[in-house]
Amino acid sequence: MADEFGTGWYNKRENTETGRLSVINLIDDEYLCCNFYEHNKLVGSIPYYDKSFHYVRDAADNWCDGIMTHETVKKYTEQGDLFS
Repeated sequence: MADEFGTGWYNKRENTETGRLSVINLIDDEYLCCNFYEHNKLVGSIPYYDKSFHYVRDAADNWCDGIMTHETVKKYTEQGDLFS
């Protein structure tokens, strides 16, 4: 997958009006993961196994535009300890 994006592939989306930020990372050259922030605080981190870059970018955009909810991010975050 790294060949598709380059070895240092990284993508960040931000909406200053909503205070939301999303960061897409390529993990171990195997899958994409998106971290979702609001007002500089991590809300959750969703791994997107077997999803395309375009799918993950749409999720990142939906978060920044206020379409994706906190509940959705928390539901799909695999690290439950992020909320303790």
